[in-house]
Amino acid sequence: MAISPVLTGVVRAQTAPAPAPPQLSPVIWTENPGVVQRFAVDGDEVREMLNRSLLKLTSASDLGTAWARLGITPKDVVGIKITTTGGPLLSTHRPLIQAICDGLQAAGVDPSKIIIWDKDAADMRSAGYAPTPVTAPGAWITSVFPGTGYDPDVVYKGLMMGTLIWGDSEFVRHDDELSEAANAAVKNKAFGDDVMVAKAPADDDALTAGGDAPQTSDRSHYARLETTFCTKIINVPVLTDNSAIGIDGCLGSLALASVDNNRRFVGDPAYGDPAICEILSNDVIRRKVVIHILDALVSQYAGGPHFDPQFTKSIGALYVSRDPVAIDSLVLKRMEQWRASDKDGRIDPIGKAANYVHTATFYNLGTDDPHRIQLVRIP
Repeated sequence: MAISPVLTGVVRAQTAPAPAPPQLSPVIWTENPGVVQRFAVDGDEVREMLNRSLLKLTSASDLGTAWARLGITPKDVVGIKITTTGGPLLSTHRPLIQAICDGLQAAGVDPSKIIIWDKDAADMRSAGYAPTPVTAPGAWITSVFPGTGYDPDVVYKGLMMGTLIWGDSEFVRHDDELSEAANAAVKNKAFGDDVMVAKAPADDDALTAGGDAPQTSDRSHYARLETTFCTKIINVPVLTDNSAIGIDGCLGSLALASVDNNRRFVGDPAYGDPAICEILSNDVIRRKVVIHILDALVSQYAGGPHFDPQFTKSIGALYVSRDPVAIDSLVLKRMEQWRASDKDGRIDPIGKAANYVHTATFYNLGTDDPHRIQLVRIP
C-alpha cells in the first residue's frame, strides 16, 4: 500500500534529530576571603586554589596533563601576561605566577622558555616584577617598553587618529625638544608635588615632537612578545575598574597592553568599543591565548586602575576559563553591585563604558549569555 506524502512528512518530522544544545563555556570559580589578610595573600592556599581550578576545568588527574590539555607542549615559549598598573597591592600576585610556572614545568616547559611580561617596565618594578636579563636563570621577566618593543609589520589600524608620545613605535624622538619639555615639566612640578597647584604639562605637550603640530597616527603596533617571541600566552589580569574602558578584566587589560598608540580609542565616547575586540581578534593573540586566570584575590570597584584601598574588596577569588568574555561578563555584574551598594552612594554605574564586553560576542571571542556560561564553583 502506498504511503501518503503527507504521512511521510509527519513521520520524518517525528524522527528528525533534536537540535544540538548550545556549547557551554565553563568558568571555574573559587573564592576564599580568608586567603587575604591585610592585602597579603596566603601563597600556599592560592596555589591550591589555582591547581584545583585547572584540574576541574580540564578533567585531568595531574597538573602536567592539565596544562597539556590546554595546548601547552615542551616546545612552546609561554608568555605569562600579568597586570602591574595597580602597584604592589593591586597587581597580579607573585604566588599565583609562581604556581603557574611550576605547573608549566610539570608539563615539560623549561623555565628558560617562560616569559613573564607586562607593557611598562616602571609599573612592573613598582609591583615587584623588576625585569631580568634574558640570561638570568629561571623565567625571563621583561616588558614591552622599554624592552622587547613593537613589531613594525603587525598593526591594528582604526579610524581614529592618535597623538604619538614617547614609547609609541612610530614616535620620532627629537632630543632637543624632549630636553626642553622635560625642563618645563620639572619647573611646573609635573612629578606630582602636592604643594604646587599649577597645572603640569599634558602628555601631548611634554612628550610629543615639540611646539609644532604633534605627531599623529591611526596605527597601533602589536608587541613583539606576541608576534615573535611567544607561541602560547596565559593571561593573568587583576579585577579593577578603569574609567577609560569600564573594567580591567581579561579583555581590556590584554588588548591595551598588546598595542601602542591606544589612547585614541579609550575613554569617552568609544571606551575601547570595538577596538579592544578587533585587537584581540588578530591571530597573533587569538590563536595563542590558552587560558585566562583572573586574579580577583584583591579587587577594586572604583578609583582604578591605580590602587585606592577605600574601594577594595579582599574576596580571595580566582576565575579560570578559556572564555574571557564569560569571565568579564560575570565579574562586571559583581562590580556593578559593589558600586551600587557603596556606603557613600556616589559611584556611578560602569554602564556603557564596558559595552565592548558584549560586542566581543560578535567577534566570537566568547559569550556573555548566562544560559551558555557554565559557572562551576569549587571549594
